[in-house]
Amino acid sequence: MNITLRQLRAFYEVAKTQSFTLAARNMNLTQSAVSMLVRQLETEYGLALFDRVQRSAQLTEVGRQMLPITERMLEDLRQVHEGAEDLKALRRGRLRIAVPQMLACSWLPPLAAEFMAAFPDIGLHVMDTTGDRIVSAVQDNEAEIGIGPQRPAPADIAAEPLWEEPIQIVLPRASALGDGAPLTWKDLRNENWIQYSDDFTLYLERAIWAELPIPEARTTSVRYLTTALSFVGLGLGVTAAPQYARSFADQFAVKFARVETGRIMRAFYIYSRRNHSRSPAANAFVSFLTHKIGSPLPFEPL
Repeated sequence: MNITLRQLRAFYEVAKTQSFTLAARNMNLTQSAVSMLVRQLETEYGLALFDRVQRSAQLTEVGRQMLPITERMLEDLRQVHEGAEDLKALRRGRLRIAVPQMLACSWLPPLAAEFMAAFPDIGLHVMDTTGDRIVSAVQDNEAEIGIGPQRPAPADIAAEPLWEEPIQIVLPRASALGDGAPLTWKDLRNENWIQYSDDFTLYLERAIWAELPIPEARTTSVRYLTTALSFVGLGLGVTAAPQYARSFADQFAVKFARVETGRIMRAFYIYSRRNHSRSPAANAFVSFLTHKIGSPLPFEPL
């Protein structure tokens, strides 16, 4: 069945006005054009919709039953059109973002608040997960964009750099390390390490542990950075974390210390699916973020 919007609109106008002439005027068409559109619709349905009585067009019983259905269809199409216009104008929409858990509860909220104040009808759905899951969440279309640390990205994922974050050592608050002379990686060789990310562990191995191998028996593995901070706070070891996690130091009874030699930076990226058009809401959020990254970030340097 090949029914057009113009045919439905012609049927609706004739039914409401009971006149092909008035319907033509409302649609800015000729009367013959409106008559043709109605005949085409009747042919598609295989049913007569009007009894043509002299100069009046009276609905048949089938036509009376079809009128409310047609009204709903036209209203639905109007709402679709208005929704598309709203999306283009960024008046409303919904954006799905994948963010590592610690970023989601420290770095993201003040930025999200500012973005939502600027675009109050754009809703955010935040998928807080591990840093290792960001790329796969975008690839599997669980999120439209992902924000997280540098990860190997497959060919169908685009990665746009956002900023670089210093990696610092997290120690129990009561530890004597970090209180006196500048800390070096060698100072930590005898510590138990709390690992919380497979990819980040590999990153540290390439950056540090190749020169300072740590026995496997002296490592503890957890899934989330928050868990690692809790372990450190209880004196069970040390870990390495991006500087932004320092806002949780008091909560977990830990302290952050710079390493004066062999300083390490961690790059953070926006991930999105390559060859897929981003929604206007996603484009607005990415533009907002890249602009804000050039401003002071919502956490203080150590």
